[in-house]
Amino acid sequence: MNKSTYVTRSVKDFVDWLAQRLCGAPIHFAAPKAKPYQYLHDALAAYQWPPRFKAPLPVSVSGRPYIHPSLPSLPGGSNFAVNTASLSSLENALSTSYTAGSSRSNQLAGAVAATFHWGGVYTKRGNGAWLLNNHHQLHGILNGFVRDHARGDDISTVPNLRFNSGMTKVYALLLSDFIIYDSRVAAALAWLAHSWWTTWLKRSTLSFPAELMFGCLAANGSMAPFRNPDPTVFPTLRNCPYKHYTWNVRANWILGDAHKLAGGSSGFANLREVEAALFQMGDRVC
Repeated sequence: MNKSTYVTRSVKDFVDWLAQRLCGAPIHFAAPKAKPYQYLHDALAAYQWPPRFKAPLPVSVSGRPYIHPSLPSLPGGSNFAVNTASLSSLENALSTSYTAGSSRSNQLAGAVAATFHWGGVYTKRGNGAWLLNNHHQLHGILNGFVRDHARGDDISTVPNLRFNSGMTKVYALLLSDFIIYDSRVAAALAWLAHSWWTTWLKRSTLSFPAELMFGCLAANGSMAPFRNPDPTVFPTLRNCPYKHYTWNVRANWILGDAHKLAGGSSGFANLREVEAALFQMGDRVC
């Protein structure tokens, strides 16, 4: 489905409502044992990442053929401004090495590793192992994704698509119109859509529009049960790269249109700020 088709369905009314929230209308967010947010901007002001001190990866690591960018350490509970500086460095490292092509493969792999590390998903058996096995063809993998995304469709045609909570961070830093769609952001969008439908419109979930049934993602550890506001409405995606991609793209379209519609009245300078607010809000939604 392309953007024009998607946003002209039930999504359009939700986009209008969401644009009003970006301009300061209340969201009245509340969940058991979660910090309440009267306004979406309150969540941005409360943004914190990472939960604990995170040292940067060394520029070179024994046994690893790639080179990590030089980055500052991140104190635990860093605010949005501190994280923005780190993300800008990561984005520059990714863009520079990607644009240089396969000749900078070690730097590109290092930038991807650093992005995983920043997001807390540089796991030995998961993203770390995948990167080590695929670093020599990483530019081709990313280039295939970028070209496929440029088609403007919400269904990827990339064979063996790699898409998870780690890769959404890489793609988001590589593409200007791509947000990070992890378990927190997905949970927050699902909560907002559910609230709009059931609280503001006072409609039954039995008639909930399929176009807004955001795919939620299973969180790790003890937070796994708290990242889906209503499992009877929103499916939980587990190892579903193509469905993850679809909902990431749809979230891009929704937030992009809402931010554009809000215009100069928006309390958010860009989509990264909106994403950060959703991230903070989506820690626990039920």
